[in-house]
Amino acid sequence: MSVLELLQKSGIIGYFLLFLSVISVAIIIEKFIVLRLSKLVPKEDLRLIVDFLSEGNIGDAVEFCKKRKSFLTSIVLDALKNIGKPTKENFLNAFEVTAKRKFMEIERGMPLLATIAAVSPLLGLVGTVLGMIKIFGVLTAGSTAIGNPQELSAGIAEALLTTVFGLLVAIPALFMYNLFQRKLDKIAAEVESAGVLIANNFKGLK
Repeated sequence: MSVLELLQKSGIIGYFLLFLSVISVAIIIEKFIVLRLSKLVPKEDLRLIVDFLSEGNIGDAVEFCKKRKSFLTSIVLDALKNIGKPTKENFLNAFEVTAKRKFMEIERGMPLLATIAAVSPLLGLVGTVLGMIKIFGVLTAGSTAIGNPQELSAGIAEALLTTVFGLLVAIPALFMYNLFQRKLDKIAAEVESAGVLIANNFKGLK
């Protein structure tokens, strides 16, 4: 039996779960591409930024950040533009505000992935209930309907397949959500450490 045939037997809930699985896969692929610590917080970029600012070359640091399109450089660039009076406290405040705002961009899609992981088993349960309703409908329709195994098997198939499909969508989504959340926590810690390091080496800041 092909996947398409199984999908057809699962009813409308099966198609909806397929739609959620496509969204889930798209989010997972996007996060695999985006959530790479070496690309978001390159050590070489951090070193050069620290070198520029430790020598008081704020202009060079700004130009460098404009050329290097990484997550870290975009935060530093915005922080330098909004620092106001060049003090350590002002830089850290600007860095923190900018980091939180930009962090929301790389977190995009995570709440939806968590929702899919939570909702999919429930949708599978709804499909199971609908399948059971069909079965009981056949059983109460009379002896003629009971003698037709195709109608009974259709209800049983819908009840079982939607449960399986719901779990098949939910389990990978939940696993990947937890994996990506750990990556985000690590990235947040690295960004915070980078901000403190840059501020501590910013010439003239107290």
